[in-house]
Amino acid sequence: MTIQLPPSIHGFFDHCNHRDWASVTRCFTTDAQIHDEKQNIDGRDAIGKWISRAVGNTDAIHDLIDATSVSSDVPTSTLLAPQTTVKISVSARVSGNFKGSPVTLGYLFTLQNDKISGLEIE
Repeated sequence: MTIQLPPSIHGFFDHCNHRDWASVTRCFTTDAQIHDEKQNIDGRDAIGKWISRAVGNTDAIHDLIDATSVSSDVPTSTLLAPQTTVKISVSARVSGNFKGSPVTLGYLFTLQNDKISGLEIE
């Protein structure tokens, strides 16, 4: 299934799958925040360290399942256009070297001007 996503979200998954940590971090705003496994990761530098550990140490691969806008009154056709703030929910099947693999995870992205400013992983 081909899922069209804004460049920063597409880049997040693509760069993670290719282990390109520097490119992953460039998908985020400098003051972005992530919430994952009951911890908060604040700022692009901390995100770079977190992503290389969380994805790199487990050899995780993300296969996208679905994506929807959760912003009110934002039609799907405008998800690729620059917006001030947009929230997009993505489901992905994640497999790798970790207990319970594979799992389906939910990712709630907040975008500001097509950069990821927030990410909650469920």
